Amino acid sequence: MMAMSIPVVVNQQLQKRHTADKFSRAVVDYAAHANVQKRSASALLKKITSVTDEICVDLGAGPGVNITQLKQHFDQVYAVDLSFDMLKMAEHSTASICADMDALPLQSNSVDVIFSNFAVQWSSNLAELLQELNRVLKCKGRVYLSCVVDGSLAEIASAFAKVDQQSHVNSFHSVVQLREFIANAEFKINSFDQACYQDAFQTPMAALRSLKAIGATNQLGPQKRQGLLTRKALQQVCAAYPITNTQAVVSYQVVLMELTKI
Repeated sequence: MMAMSIPVVVNQQLQKRHTADKFSRAVVDYAAHANVQKRSASALLKKITSVTDEICVDLGAGPGVNITQLKQHFDQVYAVDLSFDMLKMAEHSTASICADMDALPLQSNSVDVIFSNFAVQWSSNLAELLQELNRVLKCKGRVYLSCVVDGSLAEIASAFAKVDQQSHVNSFHSVVQLREFIANAEFKINSFDQACYQDAFQTPMAALRSLKAIGATNQLGPQKRQGLLTRKALQQVCAAYPITNTQAVVSYQVVLMELTKI
């Protein structure tokens, strides 16, 4: 049994390294291109209505774009991200922890609030991640969370389907699965809202490049597609890309929620 488990562990480690490298390479362009993430964060921050002396963890903090707003609500805010380069770019005076969200180096029952925007979908096991969040939270601790779900990047998937049968976009959990994971992790749902956030580009190529600019190119499966697309294939993808009002749109289905530890 031990020998059979080793390849799985190694694969997860390589996946984590791949994810960190992708976001590290995107660090310079991330803030300028993360338009959808900004809108999602704004909506998620509106769910926080109190000002307290609590401890808050910004999980998947990236370059710290939400730290200032979180400090308006909480006395202590800690930034946690898998990418050290992202954390180095953060322009804030707060403690930063470079760590894997799936194995947080935090004591059990030590955190009052967890805020996480557009990050948990990169977890290698979302069900176990929610249990990990429950572990580190104090009794009645709260989670403000946005998560990309199934149906996202539909335009890109449609365009690539004209070229081959391989997966060129990430697979995301369904809303039904997400609710099941939340229940199993023993959280109470205070609010659960689904929204479609879209970013529009002048050309299909710009739409495709937008994913690379935010580090979101096939994070969950670097092994899915072998080799690079030929120029001809890429031209076919761009030709097949659905156009809306003369623009190439990238859509994200996002669930924004507030949870309480039971």
